[in-house]
Amino acid sequence: MLAPFIALFLAAAPQSTDKLPPANPLPPPASEEEQVMAPLRAWFAGIDAADANAIRAQLRIGGGGGATVAATRANGERIVRHLTWEEYLANVKPGEHRYHEQFSGQPAIEIDGDIAMVWGDFTLSVDGKVATCGVDHFDMVRENGAWKVQNVTWSQRTTGCGA
Repeated sequence: MLAPFIALFLAAAPQSTDKLPPANPLPPPASEEEQVMAPLRAWFAGIDAADANAIRAQLRIGGGGGATVAATRANGERIVRHLTWEEYLANVKPGEHRYHEQFSGQPAIEIDGDIAMVWGDFTLSVDGKVATCGVDHFDMVRENGAWKVQNVTWSQRTTGCGA
């Protein structure tokens, strides 16, 4: 019963010998926000792999930046500590524990020309259990067309995050 309708449809359809336009082999350019996030995804993958070199590749080493943590211990004591990039990277090495850090929601991203800021809640798990949480704040700089981490600052607590 469908055959007559198909034949009628095909007979009524315009016959064209025009070729389709060539396909664009390149993917569309990523949004600027995605470009800013790319080195941070690589950073977190470096933490997961305990690979300091993977993290180092995301850093603007010669820019005088570094890492600062503002921690609140379970007893309420507050500590602020700054590390040079070399001090920070010295702590990233394979060992007996498996680490996994991730944003726990969608981070805020602000971009102005060749600077950007990424701010978002995070969790850090050790051996599959949430150990700390807080907020990561990354200062990003685009240099020679590539986004790099200039500074990272994070708050760190062990309460209120499932630890």
